[in-house]
Amino acid sequence: MIKKILASLAFVSLPALAAPPPFTGTDYSGHYQCTGMDSHIGEFKGTVDMKLNPEQSTGPYGAYSFTLTLTDNSLYKGFAAAQETSLAIYFAHTDPALKDYGVGIAQVGTSADGKVSFTKYYYGPEYEGGGHGMETCTRQ
Repeated sequence: MIKKILASLAFVSLPALAAPPPFTGTDYSGHYQCTGMDSHIGEFKGTVDMKLNPEQSTGPYGAYSFTLTLTDNSLYKGFAAAQETSLAIYFAHTDPALKDYGVGIAQVGTSADGKVSFTKYYYGPEYEGGGHGMETCTRQ
């Protein structure tokens, strides 16, 4: 009986010991110039810095740190998950008292001049009663 239990435990733990496949997706790391339209602040400009976290990226899935800085120096920190040309993004203003945080979904493509770019729709459930916006960012 004990041999069967040990054999079962060994079999169940085998997948956990297997190394995840290496990252094979596109690396979207870089510095991006952004313009957008927010339901509260109107038009805005800023920059996004994204950096791949290779330890958490596997196969076609990429994990990123994400920082958005607006021209008024508002700073948002977050993270993104990628699959092929889709990004899911979480961001939050560095001042938690503002309750200015949200999620976004973005499609990666190329700009008119051939640079990597993404267009993001985002939703913030609590900032000033909730809001949303669109943003287009082009890698420099």
